[in-house]
Amino acid sequence: MSKETYHELYKKYDLYRSDIYLLCEEKPAEILFLFEEVCDELIKPLPINNQIPKEFINSAKSFTAQNTFTNIYYAELSNRAFFLSDLIDFLALIRSKKTT
Repeated sequence: MSKETYHELYKKYDLYRSDIYLLCEEKPAEILFLFEEVCDELIKPLPINNQIPKEFINSAKSFTAQNTFTNIYYAELSNRAFFLSDLIDFLALIRSKKTT
């Protein structure tokens, strides 16, 4: 998977934007599903994931491992939305760094 594939996941749910947290009332199901798909990809041993900060990877691993504290934290939709917003911003930084 490349960063473009992450972008495709965001586009799949029409959430390809850095202010996802503003859409918690408008698109709650999309945020829930996107978060789970992104976490599933973040825990895979993929080259792109080596460029992503470990905080994202560790959160995804903890979430998919059903860690009680992590799952309670991410039960709040806005926390999932902020995670996704921060990740899309970071992926944009990677993309801009590559093109400059």
